[in-house]
Amino acid sequence: MVNAKHVVFADIQSYLDGIADNPKNTRKVDDAGHARFWRVSYHEFATGFVPNESCRGQVVPIVNSDPAQCPFYQALVATAGWCNMRQMPRGGPFITDAGYAVTLDGGLLITGVEIDANIRWWLTNGMPEV
Repeated sequence: MVNAKHVVFADIQSYLDGIADNPKNTRKVDDAGHARFWRVSYHEFATGFVPNESCRGQVVPIVNSDPAQCPFYQALVATAGWCNMRQMPRGGPFITDAGYAVTLDGGLLITGVEIDANIRWWLTNGMPEV
C-alpha cells in the first residue's frame, strides 16, 4: 500500500471531483441522482446522507470512520458494489483498475492506489477538516 500523506477534507473533495471529471468515464456524475454530494460543507459531508440513495430502506450516511463500513469509500473500491449499488463511477473506470490515474485541478496527477490510500488515511485519522 502507498504511504498516505496528511489528507484534509478539501483533498477528499478534490479526489472525488477528479474521479467524477475523468474524461474516460462512461457516465456523467451530474446525471446521477446523488450528483456531486461531496460539494457541501465539511459538517454536512461528515454528518450527512447521500442524496436520493437508500440501503435496505434506510438513508445512506456519507461517511463512517471504518473504511469497511464507509459508503462513499466502499462505492469506490468494492468491485461487487455496496448494498446492491454498483461500484462508482457507474461503468468505470474505477480507482481499483490497474493503471488508473486522474489529473486533479492544479495539475497533480494521482493514481487510484494513491486515492485509495489517502481516503483510508483520512477516514482512520479523524477525518480532518483542515
